[in-house]
Amino acid sequence: MLGMIVAMSMGMMIGLTIGVIVGIWITDNFFIATVIGIATGLAVGFITGIPISTIAALDGMLSGLMGGMMGAMLGAMIQPSFQDSIVHLMFFLLLSTIFILFNVIDQEANKKPSPFYSHPLLTIILFGMMFILLNQLGPVFKNVDLQDQYHPEHHSTE
Repeated sequence: MLGMIVAMSMGMMIGLTIGVIVGIWITDNFFIATVIGIATGLAVGFITGIPISTIAALDGMLSGLMGGMMGAMLGAMIQPSFQDSIVHLMFFLLLSTIFILFNVIDQEANKKPSPFYSHPLLTIILFGMMFILLNQLGPVFKNVDLQDQYHPEHHSTE
């Protein structure tokens, strides 16, 4: 059960994050952005699930497919003024998911909680520091021209 959750979580979050980034970078060709996001999610879901079982690999692949597709859609549709914010949010969610998965795997392997993960205040401080660090990194996409993001074929000229 834990292996299926790990495969599904990693496939979904990495597919979603890569899909958003590629969707923002390749706004002109939505098909390529979607295929790259889906392929990344599928590969990560398969790699994390295959050591457990075929069912875990299938779960991971399907979650990665869905995450990559949704990420590409979100990246292609997000307004240019919010692109950096959504990428920071996706990285925060990805790192948070990885941290929580490490915690769950550690508890399952050792059958007792680790002293590092046991205090909730430490977890809150760690998440807060991670969030602040991601916001301090600055813009992810530099020199984004708002005219490049405008697609006149989607707007009526009445």
